[in-house]
Amino acid sequence: MTIELVHTPKQTRSQDTQERVLRALEEMLSERFFEQITIRDLAARTGVSSGTIYRRFKDKEALLPVLYERFDHMMDEWATEFWDDFSLDTERRVAPRLRHLVGKHLDFYKTHAPILRTVYLYMRLHGELSLTDIDEKRQSSYQHMLEPVFAALASEEQVEPSADQVRLFLLLLLSSINERTLFGDLKPARTLQIDDETFVTELTAALYAYLSMGYK
Repeated sequence: MTIELVHTPKQTRSQDTQERVLRALEEMLSERFFEQITIRDLAARTGVSSGTIYRRFKDKEALLPVLYERFDHMMDEWATEFWDDFSLDTERRVAPRLRHLVGKHLDFYKTHAPILRTVYLYMRLHGELSLTDIDEKRQSSYQHMLEPVFAALASEEQVEPSADQVRLFLLLLLSSINERTLFGDLKPARTLQIDDETFVTELTAALYAYLSMGYK
């Protein structure tokens, strides 16, 4: 299923209005579910008319790919700066680098949980949102994030994981973070009665064990 905009705003005023609507939607997603938000609610929050919003978006669902595209830009910036606050020159072991990978993901997903939960649930029900080149960009981002971890593996005389092992590694990482941050009040995540620090420690250990198993 592909959701398209009525049109892409070109004028500055139109762009500003769209940004106000998207910010309002993001705020409201931290207060209630997407299904509970109406165009009238967004109009009231932004101070524009419902008609103004409908001129830019054919319906409420048309907001989602634009909101996700906006989030995607934020994620690109986050991925680019991923290792800026970590000393790769002095900390060369796998475990600390892997812990950084897990901890940064947990923090990022917690910060953007309302958007991620909304998009995740919508795509589960209705299929992918149509965004240009997102798969290629995401692969590039994760290659950048994983390179220091795999470089450390090589320095510890372990074979670099295969493409399939990398995919499963990412699935283990992201599905665990998803459950923790997006659905922490539901089972099975609700049964995991540990704090964030312990979660990062234990997930790091599990992922390290997977990367190390049988590759020496």
